[in-house]
Amino acid sequence: MIRVTKAPVAPRSLGRGTAETTADCCRFDAAPADYRTGRKRFSFKKGIYGTEAVKRQLKLDQHGKCCFCEAIFDANVAGDVEHYRPKGAVDTPGGAVLPGYYWLAYLWSNLLYACPDCNSYRKRARFPLADERRRARDHHAPLAAEAPLLLDPTGPDDPRRHILFRGEMAIGCTPEGQATIDVLCLKRTALNLARRRHLTHLSGLRESIALLADDSRPEAIAYVAKSEAELAAAADAASLFSAAASDHLTALDQGISYLP
Repeated sequence: MIRVTKAPVAPRSLGRGTAETTADCCRFDAAPADYRTGRKRFSFKKGIYGTEAVKRQLKLDQHGKCCFCEAIFDANVAGDVEHYRPKGAVDTPGGAVLPGYYWLAYLWSNLLYACPDCNSYRKRARFPLADERRRARDHHAPLAAEAPLLLDPTGPDDPRRHILFRGEMAIGCTPEGQATIDVLCLKRTALNLARRRHLTHLSGLRESIALLADDSRPEAIAYVAKSEAELAAAADAASLFSAAASDHLTALDQGISYLP
């Protein structure tokens, strides 16, 4: 996971969510017990928070990658507008908390774009806190009192401080980093295999550059230049698995390889 810088201005289509949020807050205030017991539920409009304009901007801000695992996926076919703080309910070890963060359903700062594996199969409605007693249970409560364990890619705290990579394996350096790895299953087999393939490719480029360093043939010189450019770009925010690639290349510079 890397830090994501979102466009400062929300897509215009989200403006229609202001009235919806106001109405939802009024509904809650009129019958808080009904919403907390689940007798009443909020109905959210995907046609506001999940429009093509929202998806397009999030995809652009995230360089076409999942905000959590950094995989590049076909966002025109699959992909979800993810609510960092879940909108409908929150799954906790003690049971579901109702309602969720209904007042953030259309807020630009709460929206991300995630691959189906991270969002639909892993995170779902999970949002762990360091202290469950400090959870904001309605729109009157201060979010600042919470201490989320799930890292926010768009937040002020750089995820790279919390998660590093040894080869393809994600390592939690802090409670927040470990909780994020656990919630999103960032060590899942398919993801590890994809990262390993990519890192093995980068290792191969380095080896080829070393082997051809003294080769004066034009095609060898061109290949080395192309390979060096690819390695230089591997840690860029727009590149596939850039966090893992950056840590892998740094380890190789130190004479360390975590790959089998």
